[in-house]
Amino acid sequence: MNFQQPAPLIRPVQPDVEMKPLPFYDVLDVLIKPSSLGVTTTQRDNQEEYFILKAEQVRKLFVSREILPGGRMNYNVQIQLRFCLSETSCPQEDNYPNSLAIKVNDKLFRLPGYALPPKNGMKQKSPGRALNITSLVKHTSSVPNKISVTWAPEIGKIYSMSVYLVRQLTSHLVLQRLTMKGTSNPDHSRAQIKEKLTADPDSEVAITSLRVSLMCPLGKMRLTLPCRAVTCSHLQCFDAALYLQMNEKKPTWLCPVCDKKAAYESLIIDGTWGSTPVRHLRGLPQTHAYPHCHYLIQMLSNLNGEVVKQ
Repeated sequence: MNFQQPAPLIRPVQPDVEMKPLPFYDVLDVLIKPSSLGVTTTQRDNQEEYFILKAEQVRKLFVSREILPGGRMNYNVQIQLRFCLSETSCPQEDNYPNSLAIKVNDKLFRLPGYALPPKNGMKQKSPGRALNITSLVKHTSSVPNKISVTWAPEIGKIYSMSVYLVRQLTSHLVLQRLTMKGTSNPDHSRAQIKEKLTADPDSEVAITSLRVSLMCPLGKMRLTLPCRAVTCSHLQCFDAALYLQMNEKKPTWLCPVCDKKAAYESLIIDGTWGSTPVRHLRGLPQTHAYPHCHYLIQMLSNLNGEVVKQ
């Protein structure tokens, strides 16, 4: 009888894969560089990786710890495990292999996250995210840490795993960094308004007014720091602070106005709204046209629904 031997493990050593930076984490050190998960002909694959913390890295973990009620430990500096596709064309987002199972130092790590609703009657794959494995890591520089990964291979897809020492950031600090980027040029908003008013000159129905709400679609409160993604085409803004707080708890990074991708790096404080002091915005009606673009608008609607000329 002839017995087929299992195919040898095909594993490119540390390919040139770059992970997409996460807004709420600063990378302090790379513990395991992006390393491809090998592929065999078996139904499930397994791979082990090892790393040893340096004395300075152990110290950073120790000084960042906080004892919570019940004796649980919270760490501001964390050990973070990430997975992604082994693609080098651009920085990669977190992406889990199918049927992923993880053990850290022979202890099972339960994947967090949330399930997506079924699409067309089919179960959707859970979105990938960075994994905090700090509690299962040995906080010493004398003993190695082992990460065991088991997954189901996919045709035409190879995944990579990597491990980092990171510092977690608060939404307040991330908001400060966003404001330091500056604001969008008001001329950009003027151009958008002009384009919308003259979008279809042959149409029998002419657009004579544009209404922009001063209420944030997230918190249903007045906008304090109007923000939107440069990838969005709408004029409506959302509040930057509320948007960051929402994504700090559940990172979806979807625009609350158009439901399209609005990643942190694409966010910008709207320069037109920002040029009007917040104390003045509070005295305006719930819907208001951009004040610096009124010369582009032929008609405005007031709170009573009456049409007034401007």
